[in-house]
Amino acid sequence: MSNQQEPGRKVNRRQFLKYAALTAGGAALAACAPATPAAPPTPVPTTPPQIVEVTKIVAGTPEKELVVITATPEPTKEAPPKGKQPIIYWSMFGLQEAAQAQMQVDRFNQETGEEAIFMSIGWGNVAQKAQVAIQGGNPPDLVSLWSQAFSWGPRGLLMPLEDYAAASKWNGEGWWKGVFESLHSDGHLWGTGHTLNMAAFHMNKDIVEKAGFSVDKPPTDIDTLDMWAEKLTTTDNSGNLTRLGFLPWQEAGLWEWGWAFGANFYDPKTDKVLCGTDAKLLEALTWIQSYAKKYDIDKIDRFRSGFTGNKMTVSDPWYVGKLATEIAGSWARSWIPRYAPNLKWAVSAFPSKPPVPPTSYTEIGAMFNIPWGAKNPDGAWKLALEFASKRCQIEFGNLVGDIPPLQAAAEDPSFINALPYNDVYIKMAKSGGTFYPRMPVLDIYQSEMDRATDAVVHGKTTPEQALKDMNDKVQKELDDFRAQTKT
Repeated sequence: MSNQQEPGRKVNRRQFLKYAALTAGGAALAACAPATPAAPPTPVPTTPPQIVEVTKIVAGTPEKELVVITATPEPTKEAPPKGKQPIIYWSMFGLQEAAQAQMQVDRFNQETGEEAIFMSIGWGNVAQKAQVAIQGGNPPDLVSLWSQAFSWGPRGLLMPLEDYAAASKWNGEGWWKGVFESLHSDGHLWGTGHTLNMAAFHMNKDIVEKAGFSVDKPPTDIDTLDMWAEKLTTTDNSGNLTRLGFLPWQEAGLWEWGWAFGANFYDPKTDKVLCGTDAKLLEALTWIQSYAKKYDIDKIDRFRSGFTGNKMTVSDPWYVGKLATEIAGSWARSWIPRYAPNLKWAVSAFPSKPPVPPTSYTEIGAMFNIPWGAKNPDGAWKLALEFASKRCQIEFGNLVGDIPPLQAAAEDPSFINALPYNDVYIKMAKSGGTFYPRMPVLDIYQSEMDRATDAVVHGKTTPEQALKDMNDKVQKELDDFRAQTKT
């Protein structure tokens, strides 16, 4: 899906979430579906009045009499059987994504005879409202989530789906390496998916070539990236920034650069956080800090203050040349034609620190999860599988610019020929990509990663201390979670 989220899913999927649309009203929280209107009363069948002659016995003498026989109701018929249990789907999708999802739901209903009801709750609201609804005992049957699934599942808010998957023989066959496994944590399958968010190095072609570089020979390693950043950065006569050649924490962060340096964040076998002891992560954060020192964090902050609210609009700083290059997600391809149709641009793989090969962060754009307490989990699973189908993957991929997780869908002519630079993204997908660790406190880890990076670039702490403090806090949160959910 497009991270039209939102979703850090940092490569700024999370900022995309601010573009919430088509939010559902408060009634959606109180009930999974609109109240069924009362059926119109069934007309009572009648026969017309008749005048007949009958014989009565009066005092032992038979007498004839005319009697009016009034209309009489026929026996009441049993009410017709109710329709199938509906499948209530609460979605994160808004704008064009919502229209696409509605089309797919309508088609699913026509082909299966099911009654799936699509409800767009909005990017910033779906997780909060779904949690309240689940805990209140009145959840939807299907909901779109991201990393929340890996904490909600162990807390008993979501249904494990491996039994459904086994019965359906849905085992990730044909999916890109690591993607199907990324739907699992703590030994359980928590959802399906239909698009991949991937990050890549985006270049403003006019600026890059004017500086003497070629987008056909992009930087693949950190040293070359630093050289590009220096030559592409410009200042005015007072030394104030007028263009940044590149900035590591613009649309990316320590997760992505940690992977680019070969860092490890978490060991699932020992359930231990590693950020405080991983030398590669320390090297990555120290490198990020070097940009704050070299280009002066105060000048950077003043320059970037004008970026607020302009991402993915006609004033996007990369579109208008305030940034020569940046890290951006695959979903950006669906926005450039709308807001910067004349922009000349190019994409290449995420630069890395040798011997780590250039690759990309990879993440399911939207999961489809079944809450505990769902009234129609069987129907919800059928709809979740439909969203994961080849045709839905291609349709959503073409709409939002994201790569299908199913290799056959990504390499289908109807997808691969539809968008620019699909060859770059597919090559990165074949490499296996990198995935966020599947741990129940991932959201906390992400927040702490942002906080630590901000503190380091602003000189409030050292990289070593920031990583140690983060390690201690996230490990404590993880240990507390395990203690709370231990049975």
